[in-house]
Amino acid sequence: MSVRRLVILVSVLVAIVAAPASAAKDYRAERFHARIVVEPNGSIVVTETIRFVFGADSFTYTYRELTGRKTDGITILGTTMDGQPMGPGKQPGEYELKKTDNGRRRVVWHFAEVTGAAHTFTLTYRVEGVAWQDTDADVLAWTLLPTKHEYLIECASGEVEYPASTSLIGGALFEPPASDLQIDGQAVRFLRCPFDKDHSWVMTLRFAPRTLAAVAPAWQQRAGVTREHAPMFLGLAALLLLTGAGGFVFFALNHRMPTAGDRDGRQAAPPDDLSPALAGALTRAGASPAWADALAALFDLARRGVIRIDALPATGVFKKHDFQVTAGPAPRTLAAHERTLLELLFTSKSGPRPTVTFSGLSRIFASAGRWKRFRSSVADDLRAAHLLDPERERTRGRLTILGVAIMLFSIVGFALSAVFMDQAGEAVLALPIAILVSGIVGLATGASLSPLSDEGHGRAQRWKAFGRHLGGVAKHAEVEGATPRDFERLLPYAAAFGVALAWAKRLEKRGVNAGPSWLEALASDGASHGAPMAATVAMLSAGHNAGAHAGGGAAGAAGAAGGGSSGAG
Repeated sequence: MSVRRLVILVSVLVAIVAAPASAAKDYRAERFHARIVVEPNGSIVVTETIRFVFGADSFTYTYRELTGRKTDGITILGTTMDGQPMGPGKQPGEYELKKTDNGRRRVVWHFAEVTGAAHTFTLTYRVEGVAWQDTDADVLAWTLLPTKHEYLIECASGEVEYPASTSLIGGALFEPPASDLQIDGQAVRFLRCPFDKDHSWVMTLRFAPRTLAAVAPAWQQRAGVTREHAPMFLGLAALLLLTGAGGFVFFALNHRMPTAGDRDGRQAAPPDDLSPALAGALTRAGASPAWADALAALFDLARRGVIRIDALPATGVFKKHDFQVTAGPAPRTLAAHERTLLELLFTSKSGPRPTVTFSGLSRIFASAGRWKRFRSSVADDLRAAHLLDPERERTRGRLTILGVAIMLFSIVGFALSAVFMDQAGEAVLALPIAILVSGIVGLATGASLSPLSDEGHGRAQRWKAFGRHLGGVAKHAEVEGATPRDFERLLPYAAAFGVALAWAKRLEKRGVNAGPSWLEALASDGASHGAPMAATVAMLSAGHNAGAHAGGGAAGAAGAAGGGSSGAG
């Protein structure tokens, strides 16, 4: 087991053990009282009083989180603990006001550690623009209790006082119903016991029209503007998607490469003399090489004696295996991608170096610039072999650039939408979203177009068939012609198609001890790796791990305001 996996396992076990302890704190709300004073402009001043009874655990804070949904803003007016006003701060006897990531406001009461005691906390705040206009009434809908609370509320109560300039229509509606409800003059008083954890209470009062909300609150006006303009902006967005994204899709369909041959067919031998790295890249989307292709080139160079790979003694508590690559004589007949690979391996900022370890490969190729050099050299070799079509490459590049440009333009659209949102409504955001989607489709279309020539496309189909054959060999290791000698000869190609490690493990499981002859140095390290095939498995695993970082990784008006959450700890 790796150190990383061990750390993750220990963290999970600690979390499992600690979670019940943190959730087991015993406390309850003996009462929760909400006094609401309605102002003539439809705003309200709320004073919440909650008496907590703390159990045997220790507590140092309580909190109340307020949501500004369907309001024009919330202002904290004051807090107390056991009747004593609290000032802002983080020390005991002070309260802290936080703005959360979701736009809510959290008030935290800090106090000296308490156990087995009862304390009363109050919070007073003003909420602007709560009352909203319905067709035949002004509506005040308010969530009296936190919608999320991990404690039992034994009894909840409250009163609403509203101005004499308005009158109640049809009584008061509570969900769930109040067990005790009184309407007296300009006040409504209510009571219900008890409330379980996370159970809330919603109150809805309807007043004579335009006596409480003479002007609709800003949030309702924005919702109305959105409803008014939504059809127009949604229609324009649909048109943009049809012309933008639809145009890209139509272009892609008309520039697809013809499908030739059996897509499930297999070919038992390499179809031509293409090098492993080029064969692997030829079969990938966009003919873009992956780390497996660099690894394939590395093994092919080792097979040809251009480099040597030696096993290093296992180190560390978990006996981690590492391998050293040593430079050898470089023949003049090397392909461009092979020369580039050797330069990247054996040249550092301080000059030439004779060796490099597999564990150091991730640092070498983590640089996007270094990986780009290898990728460009592979493309140069593919062009030299007439496997890439220059015109198709240009078309692919232009579409990619166009997609990126459209996506950047959508950012301008989002900025302009934010400026005009109050006048046009939230539906205006549909326009930059449609532009962004079109840009993404354009980018994907460019990436999906093949840069291969007709010859390259035909050879790619044959190499894919050979890759499927190697996949079957790796899975069964009993296919005709899949002998250990074939493993040595085809290992670089198997690495390019991502099946070398599975093939080696399958051979090891069958009791095959002999690894490739060019890995004879590994066989001499029997004390560390056992049989040569086991050493080969270790080398292939190290090679895959080294590539982990190559190239940088590869609106309506319904509903009630208020609510939020509350708790202690």
